[in-house]
Amino acid sequence: MTDTSDQFLAFYKKKGDNLAELSQNHFKNKEYKKALELLNQAYGMYVKAGAKEEAETTKNRFNEIKENYFKKKE
Repeated sequence: MTDTSDQFLAFYKKKGDNLAELSQNHFKNKEYKKALELLNQAYGMYVKAGAKEEAETTKNRFNEIKENYFKKKE
């Protein structure tokens, strides 16, 4: 039986990269909610891929957008 785990990890990493890039396009178009959705998905893909650095960067970007564009009204 062939071990395909490396291929899956590469797939998840690439999928995360694509989702993160898509989120950036939505961000530029001021579609912040969609950007957050895509970043959340990208984060999940990076976690599956074991790409800790990318996952952390994505999480930070998510929080940054959320804090700057979705402030709680007091």
